[in-house]
Amino acid sequence: MFTTRRGLLIGAAAFAAAGCTEQAQITTSDADLTAALRTARALAQGADALGYGEIAEDHRTHAATLERLLRPNTIAEEEAAAPADADALAAAETAGSAEAAESSMTTQSDYAVLFGEIAASRAAHAAVIA
Repeated sequence: MFTTRRGLLIGAAAFAAAGCTEQAQITTSDADLTAALRTARALAQGADALGYGEIAEDHRTHAATLERLLRPNTIAEEEAAAPADADALAAAETAGSAEAAESSMTTQSDYAVLFGEIAASRAAHAAVIA
C-alpha cells in the first residue's frame, strides 16, 4: 500500500488536532535553578578547600545537571569565600539544604523532585561533616 499526499495531510491534521505537535519548551530563566547552581558551585569550592573531595564531586555533579537544564543560558561562575573550618562547611551545607528544600516546595517549574534530591544530598553532607 502506497501513502498518498492526501493520507499524509489527513494524518498530520489528526496529529495537530490531538495536540501531538506541541513544541518543546526551553528553560529561559528559572530563579530556583540559578540559585541551586550558584550554591552547588560554592559548596563544591568549599568542600575542595577543606579536603572533602567526594562531597565536592557530588556538588559538581549537581552543578553539571543544573547547567544542562538552564541551557542555552549560562550562569557565570563566582569565586566563593572558602569556609574557615568543617563546622562552617557543615553550616553552609545545612543552609544549602534548606534552600533546596524550600525550592522543592515552592517551585513553579517541573523540577521539584530534583530540588528534593539536592536538599537530601546536602543534608547528608552536613551530617557527615559534623
